[in-house]
Amino acid sequence: MTKSEYLTEYDGIVKTMQMYIDGSKQGKSELMRPAFHPDASFFGYAGEQLATGTKFLFDWIDKNGPAPKIEPRVVSVDILDSIAVVRLEVAGWSGNLAGSDVRMSDVIQKAFHWHA
Repeated sequence: MTKSEYLTEYDGIVKTMQMYIDGSKQGKSELMRPAFHPDASFFGYAGEQLATGTKFLFDWIDKNGPAPKIEPRVVSVDILDSIAVVRLEVAGWSGNLAGSDVRMSDVIQKAFHWHA
């Protein structure tokens, strides 16, 4: 991958992450939906509750409502050909479900690259 290709990929990833962040801040899943492939997998824990599937995520964002004071930080972006892994740290979550001043770590990835 050339430097120009890497930067283009990086910029696309950051733009996609911003959709996720904007939807989270405004409590509107429709803002983040374009960032997810229709068959994307999603899992983790929201407090004590196992969260699986993007439907859970989108419902949670809508029910939680706005979290305007979240402080997102892209900690790392690792790109290898068509594989990417992003680590996002978000402090200051609030809302109907989150409560107040909650921190979340999120690892986002697309999974494999075929070397031919």
